[in-house]
Amino acid sequence: MPIKQLSIIIPTYNMAALLPRCLNSLITAANAELLEAIVVNDGSRDNSLEIAERYRMQYPDVITVIDKPNGNYGSTINAALPLAKGRYVKILDSDDYFSTAMLDRLLETLRDTEADMVVTPFTEHDPKGQMQVIRYNTMGREPYKYGKLYRLDDILPDGHIRFFLMHALTYRTDLLRSMNYRQTEGISYTDTEWASLPTYYAQTIMFLNYNVYQYNFDRAGQTMDPAVLMKSLGQLEQVLDSIIDYYRLHRDELSAVRRDWEKLYLEGRLKNFYKLYLLDMPRRQFSVQEMSRIDDKYSAACSELGLQVKLYPENKLLRIEYISYWHRHHRRWPVWLEWINHQIDEVARYFYKKFIRNK
Repeated sequence: MPIKQLSIIIPTYNMAALLPRCLNSLITAANAELLEAIVVNDGSRDNSLEIAERYRMQYPDVITVIDKPNGNYGSTINAALPLAKGRYVKILDSDDYFSTAMLDRLLETLRDTEADMVVTPFTEHDPKGQMQVIRYNTMGREPYKYGKLYRLDDILPDGHIRFFLMHALTYRTDLLRSMNYRQTEGISYTDTEWASLPTYYAQTIMFLNYNVYQYNFDRAGQTMDPAVLMKSLGQLEQVLDSIIDYYRLHRDELSAVRRDWEKLYLEGRLKNFYKLYLLDMPRRQFSVQEMSRIDDKYSAACSELGLQVKLYPENKLLRIEYISYWHRHHRRWPVWLEWINHQIDEVARYFYKKFIRNK
């Protein structure tokens, strides 16, 4: 029996309609004997478990099934990780799928590397049928050589990597076990922990030009749907608190380079959270009292940890800083100014995607 190079954890909750597409993208790989797919049924109410078991019976050397009560996203990772047999581990949401050809190339490369982190591009498929390839580049330029092993502390100071995303990441399994990695249970959005906490311990990183992950961004009701986000602010806050607490607990163990990068990362996460309240939230939902509570808590954390959070418009043309405006006036921008800013943002975002990001 060949050594399993990759364990793929597949959290599954009521995804019977899409789970076959997900699993078919794995079992048809030419190197399928090198991978292990762990389907974690998180208390589904449809026939997701039945489908997973059918695949397990047909492909017992590839498919493993865990059936558990509902505990949300993090609990599925926590259930699967101790059982993973692969040298590396990656997450694949059951409404998404892999490019089988690119998966084969990844499996072949993993046999010959000991990198703690492997980073690959991925594709977002949006509701309009459009595709966008997400790469780790700067203004269309690829800053790192594919297939080269880098020390993480050598690349973080250059500023190209501001954050990682779950879809791009493959970790060495023993790295996660050595740090006793666990995700917060009972809430969604804990893929942020997957994309951030292992960077405290990873020493080496490799970039590969294999567009493996196909992110199904067009499913109504998914967690990144803006309407769902607005209903899930409490869960997002719990995840943000989790990663801030992790930095508070482990910052003294980090190199100066790593500590500075983690601070920048936290500032970015805080900026995004403030943006949800001060710009994205429908005005009828906005509460001055709730915003004051949030701001008091995170202002205190910033003061304690030496973080500086500023939130400017994405287009960088209107130079009014949202958080300072809130502190001065205790209200959001005027409606007319938000409208103008939104129009400029849309134009700037179009040109960025069209002429820069997908290069």
